[in-house]
Amino acid sequence: MQPHAQRVVRPACNADRESILDVVEAAFVTEPAFGHFFGDAYQVHAREFLTFLLDLRLAGGIVWVEEADARIAAVSMWDPPGGPSLGAIEQEALWRAAADQFGPTIGQRLDAYDALVHDLGPTADHYYLGVIASDPAARGRGHGSAVLRPGLQAADTAGLPTFLETGTESNVGFYGRFGFEVTAELDLDDGTRVWCLTRPPGASVG
Repeated sequence: MQPHAQRVVRPACNADRESILDVVEAAFVTEPAFGHFFGDAYQVHAREFLTFLLDLRLAGGIVWVEEADARIAAVSMWDPPGGPSLGAIEQEALWRAAADQFGPTIGQRLDAYDALVHDLGPTADHYYLGVIASDPAARGRGHGSAVLRPGLQAADTAGLPTFLETGTESNVGFYGRFGFEVTAELDLDDGTRVWCLTRPPGASVG
């Protein structure tokens, strides 16, 4: 991927699905929270979980991608205010399709994590950034920023805050440039620390 590649940010479509999963799977192999979820089984089960996250947002959320020379370089996956618009039965079916593959232990870790983080987010309507990732081979070229901005602009237009969490401490500074502030910290049972960040509407965008 060339430094001066032709770039375009656009909503994702179903045809992007496998390319998006390739990018996120490669990016999240170093994410400590995913180490907590999957341990040594990341390569075995992470894609199943990421498929659930992506399919949930493609069907009932918001997914932005940036293309560089017609290849997916980055993606952001969002829940709109009130959560994904997909019905509860459809959401459960997507979840079961993934969870049945990686078994009860990993499923319990994911359920416990989701409950803990949910309680630390804003109680009022907000946008939730569930996943953001860029191609590790193309980092440092602004791809992550490019797919972050449309979601922040939507939140600003709606006058709503944005919430996310990360297990990578260096990400805290990156998000800070876009107006996010750490509003909670969480230590998981294996010592993994997670930072929860909230951005008020209208905050500066880096």
